[in-house]
Amino acid sequence: MALTREKFEQGMTTQQYIDQIKVNKQPFIDIHEAVEVPPGVQQQFDGLAEPLNLAVFTADWCGDAMSTTPAILRLAESTDGLVVNVFNRDDELELSNSFLPENRAGTVPIFVVCDAAMGEVARFIETAAELVPDIDAMDGDISRELEGESEDSARRLRRGKRTEYRVAHARQWGEVILKSFADTVAEGLSRSQGQRPAIGGTRWPPKG
Repeated sequence: MALTREKFEQGMTTQQYIDQIKVNKQPFIDIHEAVEVPPGVQQQFDGLAEPLNLAVFTADWCGDAMSTTPAILRLAESTDGLVVNVFNRDDELELSNSFLPENRAGTVPIFVVCDAAMGEVARFIETAAELVPDIDAMDGDISRELEGESEDSARRLRRGKRTEYRVAHARQWGEVILKSFADTVAEGLSRSQGQRPAIGGTRWPPKG
């Protein structure tokens, strides 16, 4: 299954996607509004010779999507260098899995960057690899905060605490995500057609 021009144009705009979010809608909006595009990233996409097409496969229930998707959509809104269409991953599982290695089937979100002819330039998976230590630190901070809670209570509270943490760190994390995404796209553009796409984001298993 391929991401054709016809399929790409079936996606949602950013606002259409936000309007239909059912889970974590307000945190998504809060993060989207808090993110600031780094000047260097802005200049990179503003300076492209022609716009790139960005297909976003995301899911409103996913924690990483809550941080990564609004940041990258904020970038797309800020520049004419990206034409974005958004898809609910759960409705496009076969297509979205085609951009993943078999051992990572189901991973979300996925960002697929294509040239004007819909040739794939880069893909960015889940979130910035550079952000993983911060995500681990988040879980450590929350675990310490919930010490003394019963197992059931801690399990119930943890999701909400993670959401609060992601919102509170939206600007800082957004900068890391956007720089990593921009680096991946720049790498893809520097490659010949036969060497594309560049792949960025998290890796599994992690590189040792």
